[in-house]
Amino acid sequence: MIRTRLSALSLALLLVPATGCGLVGSALGGFTITVPSESMEPTIKKGATVSAHRTSDYAPRVGDIVIYRTPEGWSNTTAGDERVGRVIGLPETAVKCCDARGRLELSGRALDEPYLALPPASHVKFDIQVPHDRLWIMNDNRHVARDSRSYQDAPGGGTIAISDVTAVVDTPPRQ
Repeated sequence: MIRTRLSALSLALLLVPATGCGLVGSALGGFTITVPSESMEPTIKKGATVSAHRTSDYAPRVGDIVIYRTPEGWSNTTAGDERVGRVIGLPETAVKCCDARGRLELSGRALDEPYLALPPASHVKFDIQVPHDRLWIMNDNRHVARDSRSYQDAPGGGTIAISDVTAVVDTPPRQ
C-alpha cells in the first residue's frame, strides 16, 4: 500500500475522497508518495518520497515507474490496493528470464537495466507473451519483491491491465 500526500493542485482537482488504501477516483494532478517497502531499491529507498502524476490515458513505455491497482486474484493482496513497480513488458511483447549473462529478454533482445543492484535480473525463470492491453511489472529489488513473477498462476498470468495504472512516478530521488 502506498501513502499519498496531495499537492494543492491535486486537492483542488480531487473528485472523490481519499481512503485508507490511497487515492481513489480519476483526479489528475501532481502528488507525492512515500514508498513503504524496499521493493524498488536501490532506485527508491524504503521511506523515500517521490512525486507522481495521475493519468487516465497511460501510454506505457519500458522502464516507466508506475503506480498501479493490484489485480483480482493476486494472493495475499487486496484487489485495488496501489503498488509501485517498473514496466518491463509491453502488450504483445515476449518477456523471458534470462539470457546467458542473466539479463531479461524482450522479444529476443537483452534488456539493459542499469538500476539493478545485483545480477541476475531474476532468480525466478519465466517466459511469457504479454497479452493485448496488459503489462508485465517488476520491481528493482527483485530478490525480495513480489511482482508479476509471483502471480503467474493468477488470472492474467501475472500481468496487469494498462487501465490499472493510476499514476506515473515523475523522477525517482537520487540517493
